[in-house]
Amino acid sequence: MAEQESKKKSFLGKFFEVITGSPGTTNPDEEEKGKFAPTEKEPVDVRFVRQFTHSGGYFLYCGTKGEVLDALRDIISEHNLMGVGSPDENVLSFLRNGAIPKVLANLDECDTICTYCEALMAFNGGIMIDEYQTKGVRIDQMPKYHIVLGKTSQLVENLSSAMSKINQQYRDKRPMQISQLKAPLDEQVKLASADPNKGRTLFLLLIEDLL
Repeated sequence: MAEQESKKKSFLGKFFEVITGSPGTTNPDEEEKGKFAPTEKEPVDVRFVRQFTHSGGYFLYCGTKGEVLDALRDIISEHNLMGVGSPDENVLSFLRNGAIPKVLANLDECDTICTYCEALMAFNGGIMIDEYQTKGVRIDQMPKYHIVLGKTSQLVENLSSAMSKINQQYRDKRPMQISQLKAPLDEQVKLASADPNKGRTLFLLLIEDLL
């Protein structure tokens, strides 16, 4: 538990410094390199969160199951969501067992969908999902509020890494329906004449794999 809490603080500390511009601890040797020295590449988790939130996504890190359930209740309450559903029975079971309010069996009656995902891509803050999470429901058929339950191990560099991850996981039964969720302020979403992510309110709860 102490190790998990330390990991959480470390991640949130890195993220806070990047977003706020806080310099953190300065190394005197680094100051002597000068402004033309090559900058170190940010960790994949920090880059994803930066891109995701810059595009208008809502991000929360959850280190315990209790934090996941509390975050779900807060989202439902603060955004006045009317009904939460999922095409995935495993997600519905998790929501019901956690006593999450306003969970409905019929997704057509919901203004909110909750799903797992396949990958979280740092290069654009996109979230990859496929038919194993959506059960064939297309993005343009989904409610406009979308809560994604992602895991820290699903953070990858780019689209190629995400596809490799899927190919390795589903060697014998690769999913056919693969899509990207993006927050509404993503440049490609804004510039597109038609995009199923337009007007979407996207939440990501980033969860430790051990949960």
